[in-house]
Amino acid sequence: NQMIILSRQIKGEGRGHKVGFPTINLAVSPDLVLEDGIYAVWVVINDVTYKGALHYGPIPTFGQKDKTMEVHLLDVTDSNAPDTEGVEIEVDVVSLLRGVRTFSSAEELALQIDLDVKNVRLILK
Repeated sequence: NQMIILSRQIKGEGRGHKVGFPTINLAVSPDLVLEDGIYAVWVVINDVTYKGALHYGPIPTFGQKDKTMEVHLLDVTDSNAPDTEGVEIEVDVVSLLRGVRTFSSAEELALQIDLDVKNVRLILK
């Protein structure tokens, strides 16, 4: 029972870039029903499919209570990043990796994201 989310990029805080995992911040539809957590997802942008790690929910490590949705594209760098401005972004939710947790530091969070990305690679073949 795969869930597909259609969204657009919105301005983020730029925190993902700082911890080494840049993300695309996505507009959250008010009728979205999704458990808070980190997911393995396929992301389709301009007819190109990427492997992604999706975060949905609050960001307690940074004291943020509002739910946000952002996706890190695997194997994408600044040089080959897709142009996402004004483009519909399709997120195909495949599997929940873990729940949202609070980390004691940005470094600890980055280590966990690294692990999450490894798990996404195992799930998305």
